[in-house]
Amino acid sequence: MDMIDLSFMEQQVLWGVSVGRLIVSGLLLLLGILAYRFVRWILGGLLKRFNKSGDVDVIDDVDRLLTKPLSLLINVVLWNGVIGMLALPEAPLNIRLWLSIAGAVVVLLVAVYCAFHVVDVFAGIARRAAEKTETRLDDQLIAPVTNTLKLVLVVVVIAAILRLFDYSATGLVAGLGIGGLALAFAAKDTLANVFGSLVIFSERPFQIGDVIDVGGVNGVVEEVGVRSTHIRKFDNTVSILPNQTFTNAEVCNLSKRDARRIRFEITFTHEVTSQQLEQFLSSVRELLDQRTDLHADQSLVRLTNMNTSGLVVLVLAFTKSTGYDEFMLSQEEILLGVRKLAEEQGLPIMPAKEIHFSGQPPK
Repeated sequence: MDMIDLSFMEQQVLWGVSVGRLIVSGLLLLLGILAYRFVRWILGGLLKRFNKSGDVDVIDDVDRLLTKPLSLLINVVLWNGVIGMLALPEAPLNIRLWLSIAGAVVVLLVAVYCAFHVVDVFAGIARRAAEKTETRLDDQLIAPVTNTLKLVLVVVVIAAILRLFDYSATGLVAGLGIGGLALAFAAKDTLANVFGSLVIFSERPFQIGDVIDVGGVNGVVEEVGVRSTHIRKFDNTVSILPNQTFTNAEVCNLSKRDARRIRFEITFTHEVTSQQLEQFLSSVRELLDQRTDLHADQSLVRLTNMNTSGLVVLVLAFTKSTGYDEFMLSQEEILLGVRKLAEEQGLPIMPAKEIHFSGQPPK
């Protein structure tokens, strides 16, 4: 069977371009028009094949974030192909070269735009996975990681664009080498803070909402970033601590405890007899044993000292609830209960000492 001779299409010229090239250019433009439907069909098939879990959110994200950028990228590449088909002048001004470079720059920019959306899709998957975990630290980690990836993509594209203009990216880095040492010293604290954030995210000494005590700052963790951590103190002010603080200081996570301690002392005068004291100790122990908000077998009521100040009785108990309001209520009820027992049994409590300044005789 004889092959069809299409060489005449190259010989026929229209507007300075062969008919064959014009036909190919038209086909490329037609493919660009159909690119959106083609991309949507391809992505839909891939999702059905690889997404066995039926995650509707992933399908929605891919359709919303990737379909239009990828179709735009295909169109830009096809337009560059059309530019290559045209017989553009190269002298006196090399329009063909400059349009080719401009087209390549546009392709790189659209490509990084698509890459941004790909990162956003994976960030959405990671965000939904993080919502299923108990800790909120991984939720905080998604944003800085996403931004870092996008920054890397921007740097790569800038280096690629520089190469299009025959400018070496290594030359740019070498040109910055003069101030590199000063930059390293300036970035020392920043790197230390980044390392501190990695310690927080890896070891998880606390999470969002925990009450912590670090470096004399006591409060609720509100936000953990790459550089700093925000802690709202109990006077409603916010302390912003550099993350390097957590690599050097002791971190006390008060939310991790399973109990809160109630501890106080009551001092009686020496007029109290041993029998009265034994009866009082027994009644206070009974009072604590009857409470359901305290840990059983962890309460302690003991005579701890006898000195010139009086007879010192220590009362120690641990609440089951670690909430501040519940703790304060239990402590108040126990203090009032112990006070009532002392009053009912007629035990004289040692009054507070008076402080007399020099030159002021006691009344």
